[in-house]
Amino acid sequence: MATTIAPRHVRGFADVNRLVRLLESPWTFRITIALFVVVGAVLSVAIHMPVVDGVGHVPYSGTIAPDENRHIANILYYAGRSVWAGPVITDAPAQLLSMGEIERFPSYVYYYLTSFPVKAMLDVGAPYSAIVVALRFLNVLIAAAGLLVVHRLVRTMGMALWVATLVVVLLAATGRYEWQAAAVTYDTPANTLFFLCLLYCARLIRSSAHGYADLFRALVLGGAAIAVKYTFVPFVLVAVAVAFVLVVQRDGLRTFAHPVQRFRRVFAEHPVTSALWSALFVVTLAVLVERIGGNLLLYGQFNPSCPKLHTHQECLAFDIYRRNYWAERTHDLAIANNVPQTPFDVFEFVGSWISAYFQSMFFYRGRNTTWQVATWVQVAGAVTFVIALVAILTAFRALLRTRALVWGMVVAGSYVVAMFLFNLRTFLRLDNEYAFSGRYLLPVLPLVFAFMVLAGVALWRMLPVGWRRALIVPGVLLAAAVFVTYLGPVAFFTYARGESWYTPIALHLLPSFLTGVSS
Repeated sequence: MATTIAPRHVRGFADVNRLVRLLESPWTFRITIALFVVVGAVLSVAIHMPVVDGVGHVPYSGTIAPDENRHIANILYYAGRSVWAGPVITDAPAQLLSMGEIERFPSYVYYYLTSFPVKAMLDVGAPYSAIVVALRFLNVLIAAAGLLVVHRLVRTMGMALWVATLVVVLLAATGRYEWQAAAVTYDTPANTLFFLCLLYCARLIRSSAHGYADLFRALVLGGAAIAVKYTFVPFVLVAVAVAFVLVVQRDGLRTFAHPVQRFRRVFAEHPVTSALWSALFVVTLAVLVERIGGNLLLYGQFNPSCPKLHTHQECLAFDIYRRNYWAERTHDLAIANNVPQTPFDVFEFVGSWISAYFQSMFFYRGRNTTWQVATWVQVAGAVTFVIALVAILTAFRALLRTRALVWGMVVAGSYVVAMFLFNLRTFLRLDNEYAFSGRYLLPVLPLVFAFMVLAGVALWRMLPVGWRRALIVPGVLLAAAVFVTYLGPVAFFTYARGESWYTPIALHLLPSFLTGVSS
């Protein structure tokens, strides 16, 4: 009797109609957003804070976000300047290079904008810890807004309501998205702006009735994403260009005919919103021209290498420059001295790349991380990844049935390929796995999740009824095990043990079974 009861209960949990109804409930979406904000607030207060200043003291202390120490230091530097000094820096002393190259760094907008509330907090004597928590929680709210945008993006691409909600649940539960949100970093606002750019691209593809408006907004928001983090340049261009080509291929160039008349009509019908969008366009364009345009004109690079502005000796104070310089020098000297080199194995590299990205997407990885994810958890995740990959390959044609899906596949696919080639080039040049992190795939992770869900459904429908009956129980058990063990808070607190991970207030308030520190 017992052998039949358990499968029935599991099948009850796996009832497709029940699951769809649950995901289509607006409360599921609302609760997901609320829980995300609550968890983000807890992490904002609980995670160890780097102690830095705005005058060059930026020790690395293993914070939850890569380079959070440098981001905070730059914000404090701008907050210490006069309001009338503006964002352009031309006279930074050499000791500030420990904060990075700040005179022509193209991704300074986040530092500059967040420096205003920080300046106000400093003026009223707010403690350092309160400033860091405030900056972290601001990013939590921005990331939550990103979840709202993702929900609309998936719906606009023509997918069902339950698919959109499931994608949001998966993204909110992803460790890297969750704890990166609870950190001081420009990645979070840049990702949300990129999601908005993708949303208006999808709107443009769905209907060309407001073609110019959607194209204009996609360009403005994409430009804003680039202003916040310059590495979005190629991906914004791909997203907008592919959307434009697909619309022209369907409707012809008449969709974008008579631009002057259309803009005049829009201004007449919606003067306030049109003026606001135009102002954002002008400001964004000015930032991009001054910084990225100026860098290309003067130095031939989006982000000039440090020695083009400072001496090599001064640049060694910048940890990333120093790391890359010594890695490249060691690599070149080994070749010059005929030191035997390990033959490059492409299959080993691909396996290492997938493993690093997959694990760091769900489990924290920092420069000083020493713990290892439990083997059975890795195996369960690997099995799920293989199933998802097989599903996508099997149902690939079904994933290209509409223009919006073709566009999404091109955007996500080109992004993943670009990151792979960038990491391959870095590995061959520096002989190290630098920048191998799941956080770099977050901008297209919603699209990846959406295609995984669609492919999974298509693969399930392809299976014979007998196979479905046999696989339903192990499938539900595997999905439940992976969801729980890879859930952001579980994936963090299970392995982040010890005083070095937490703030004093977290050690005082959180139970010892979470922190691993006995009271």
